[in-house]
Amino acid sequence: MKNKFSEESIDFIKAHQNDDPAELMLVAHKYPELPMKEIVIQIASRQKAKDKLPEWFSKDEIVFPPRQNLEQASSELTAKFKARFMEGESFADLTGGSGIDTFYLSKNFDSCTYIEPDPELCGLARYNFEKLSAEIEVRQEKAEEFLASSSKKLDWIFIDPSRRDDSRNRVYALEDCVPNVVKLKEEFLKSAENVLIKCSPMLDIKKTLAQFSECFKVQVLAVDNEVKELLLYMNADFKGEVTIEAWNISERNQDVLFKFTLGDEQDSQAEIGEPAHFLYEPNSSLMKAGAYNLISSRFKLKKLHSNTHLYTSEKLVDNFPGKSLMIKEVFKPSKKEIRKRVSNGKINVIARNYAMGANEIKKKFKLHDGGEEFLIFCEMEGEGYRAIWCLR
Repeated sequence: MKNKFSEESIDFIKAHQNDDPAELMLVAHKYPELPMKEIVIQIASRQKAKDKLPEWFSKDEIVFPPRQNLEQASSELTAKFKARFMEGESFADLTGGSGIDTFYLSKNFDSCTYIEPDPELCGLARYNFEKLSAEIEVRQEKAEEFLASSSKKLDWIFIDPSRRDDSRNRVYALEDCVPNVVKLKEEFLKSAENVLIKCSPMLDIKKTLAQFSECFKVQVLAVDNEVKELLLYMNADFKGEVTIEAWNISERNQDVLFKFTLGDEQDSQAEIGEPAHFLYEPNSSLMKAGAYNLISSRFKLKKLHSNTHLYTSEKLVDNFPGKSLMIKEVFKPSKKEIRKRVSNGKINVIARNYAMGANEIKKKFKLHDGGEEFLIFCEMEGEGYRAIWCLR
């Protein structure tokens, strides 16, 4: 690896890090002295990592895995988030991969082990950990092999199962991922006091919890209102009701947390009402977490429809975990009525429980996002489909 990325190679990567990788490959013959295939892969990976992994990107000597491996890898922000909740003496990452989670989680432990069956990724991790001055043991083996050979009980195990099958097709169900965490659950809990599983945000939370009765906490993690990870925390001795945390984090804004239990949601009832003075759209993490009725009761808001997760109030609610908008008008949507209010076609479009998605609506009515105003298309109780004209 050190020979592959010599000083000349690193200089070339730095000089061309903003270039189109495909175009660089077309002129690779001009640089016969350089390993251009590997260099182009590296440039593509660095472009992907620039915003996702700023600390690693800032170090010229770090070597990144191919872009496909970086897709599932945590960002620096989400890896540091998980590190807030894990600490102890010993820790093992059973699905080491790119090593990003391993690196940031290891900072809270006296000893750390990276487990990965792929020899290339192991070599990459060993090299990068050395450059980052991280004392992490790298072991090339499968998670199952590590669990079978491990004698000392760890404080924490972390697993981020691969969401691609043997044919490299995407999968989401935990039993279809590698390793199969449903099948290995008992082994995890025997080998560690606590277990954290990173799952696809596509998973249904209630169905997933039915597979893991030892789960004491679920975190729905969104970055800038886009759900990125579903995190399951488990302990073999846990008995009780799981806590669900809906997080929205950002580099620029303060973290927003909404915490509840499924019992809280089941015991809550949403009052249905017509749009008042203010309209609220919950954060995406809150919607994924499923606190639809609890939002209404906890913030004393009325809901526009039992299946429309938009809320309203006469007085402004401070610190609502989502968008707070002022309602200008409610009307039945048509090209004529929309053009009356949005003559230049520039307005932000949201669709909730509506016959069309936001992109279809924009295409039909020739609208494009922008500005401080919103058109929210939704179904209202007893009124049918309506457009709500709002101001941020």
